Amino acid sequence: MIIKSRGVTHKHRINIVFILTLFLLLSCSKGTSPKNEAIEDKKVELHTAKVVFQKVPSYIEGSGSIQPDLEGGAKILSPLQGSVENIFVKIGDCVRKEMSLAVIKSSDMTDIYAGYLSSLTQIKQTERLYNLNKELFDVGAVTKNDLLGSEANLEQAKAISEGLKRKLDIYGTYTKNTSADRLTLKAPIDGCVADITAHIGDRFDTATALMTLANPHKVLVVANIYDTDIRKIHKGREVVFAVDTFPDTQFKGIVSYVSDVEDMDSRTIKVYIKILKGMDYFKQNMFLKINIFDGERLLPIVPKSAIIYKDEKFYVNVKSGEKVVLTEVKAVKDVSNKLMAVEGLKDGDEIVSSAIDMEKQ
Repeated sequence: MIIKSRGVTHKHRINIVFILTLFLLLSCSKGTSPKNEAIEDKKVELHTAKVVFQKVPSYIEGSGSIQPDLEGGAKILSPLQGSVENIFVKIGDCVRKEMSLAVIKSSDMTDIYAGYLSSLTQIKQTERLYNLNKELFDVGAVTKNDLLGSEANLEQAKAISEGLKRKLDIYGTYTKNTSADRLTLKAPIDGCVADITAHIGDRFDTATALMTLANPHKVLVVANIYDTDIRKIHKGREVVFAVDTFPDTQFKGIVSYVSDVEDMDSRTIKVYIKILKGMDYFKQNMFLKINIFDGERLLPIVPKSAIIYKDEKFYVNVKSGEKVVLTEVKAVKDVSNKLMAVEGLKDGDEIVSSAIDMEKQ
């Protein structure tokens, strides 16, 4: 009887343990179900915001550099054709008037010098003839016309010689110079060397400038403007612009010239802007990015967190009823660290504030 009682008790214990285990599993399952439902509900909860429009400054963007303003400057040309033998200056050097810039070797210079020497010989011959006729006239051996004729020939020879000498002086070659085939080019004004197009050994004619002198205190902006914006720029237009080097400063200028040639690689056209206000900030050859103020535009403003960049395009999620539609927009300008002005949305559109939250759906 005792053995039977123990067997029955063991069975009951097993049943009780099984029932308790099953009960606990069911209880845990029922207990976690609301939490899972809460998580699912949290996933579908999206924060949205109404699109707001506001005035945003519009800019014509481009790159460029600071170049010398050649108005009031001087192009250095040689009065004679020849070849460059020496150059005494380099770009950026400042020179004084009459300072030597370069030496030119020219066969024409040799001809002028030979003509000058010949004129000196001619003077001596006509002078002897004049003195002889003067003595003969005193004794009645020649007429007064002969005397006057020899005197005129002497004056003509002197005039020719003097003209050739002045040419040599202008060209920088003097009568005692042993290098009579060389011509020295001198600075016609005070200024700085803005450009040098010649190299030693180059041959050139009298119409080709060897270098350019300019006032170092007069510079202009040479901006490369995209062809899509060039219609907004025209000669004589006053502009307000900013540059990346001095972002907190506004400059004023006037468009002096718009090039007729487009750079096919960059799709840009050169625009020359004379600086009217703030010239002291700039130095020659300074490279910069330029933003020309082009009025204000009323544009939709959206949180940057709502913008999605995909396949080199920008999108936002626009809520339409119960649906969310991925809509392409064009980014125009940063308004702040968190907001951006775009194109492609309508007033009253409702967008999902966080693209990350949308990606979780």
